[in-house]
Amino acid sequence: MIKRPENGCTHDLRAATRLRAIILSCIIAAIAIGCSVTPRNYKTLSFFFDGVPDPAVSGGPGAAGGSGGKPTFVVTHKPFADEHCDACHRTKYRPTKNDATICLECHAAVQTQYPKMHGAVIATACLWCHNPHESSHPALLRNSDRKVCSQCHTVAMLESTRVPAHADPARGCVECHSGHGSTLPFMLKPGVASPTPTPEQK
Repeated sequence: MIKRPENGCTHDLRAATRLRAIILSCIIAAIAIGCSVTPRNYKTLSFFFDGVPDPAVSGGPGAAGGSGGKPTFVVTHKPFADEHCDACHRTKYRPTKNDATICLECHAAVQTQYPKMHGAVIATACLWCHNPHESSHPALLRNSDRKVCSQCHTVAMLESTRVPAHADPARGCVECHSGHGSTLPFMLKPGVASPTPTPEQK
């Protein structure tokens, strides 16, 4: 029996008790259905957890598919595909865009892969570019490479006079640049012609 508080707000205690019961039921339901995201459980899982991939967008089970009804290309992170959630979520630690140190447990070599490294890689800001679960873009990118890169490298920053490809929205950044690092200036891929540096860049 709920004891009536001095101010007479018994309904507040009952509402709080009901809310706790609902939350507990949802958590139990989420555990029972596992980490596999389906069109049926997506709404429930995404209500309680950030970063749950939408199967209708990513081309997962039951997805409508890409344009023209063709299946959408999907890349799935192996721990997620194997339902080994504890590989990244074994504690209350929750990876964020600015702190993805858990990624280094498997991908530590990435930070020293090239002589010239991308600042985001050095800062372990993996989740600015990559989705930790699954993606409809190569390398688990959060979006097209052009949209991912433009989070930091805005169009206004890009030199399009010497590099016309920068002004072409149909061109992707990773056609010429490596996302993690390179042995060449501007993180260019081998075989890509480097533009003449401006006096400020020399």
